[in-house]
Amino acid sequence: MKNMKKVVASITINNKKYNYSLEEKKRGLVFIECKSANIAQDFLTEDVANLLMDLPNLIIAEKEHAKKQSEVIRFRISPTDKSKIEREAVKEGYDSLSEYMRHRVLS
Repeated sequence: MKNMKKVVASITINNKKYNYSLEEKKRGLVFIECKSANIAQDFLTEDVANLLMDLPNLIIAEKEHAKKQSEVIRFRISPTDKSKIEREAVKEGYDSLSEYMRHRVLS
């Protein structure tokens, strides 16, 4: 992976496309992000091929996990506070406010 900047690609599972990206960080490390599989971290270069081969299984497992989350929590918040939370969620790369809030509270 010489001189790799950021590569964005997709994988098709059951006729639906899921995006992922690869970005070489420093010698021997590649940052991989696939929000559908809940992955956003550095991997050793030699592990990238195995991860990409397993990516369909990871995406399917994450989708099944998401189906199990059926409970709803609601609360009131000021428009200013909601905007602040939304900005932080976007800044940290989350697709949804729910995903961001769940991660902040449960981790």
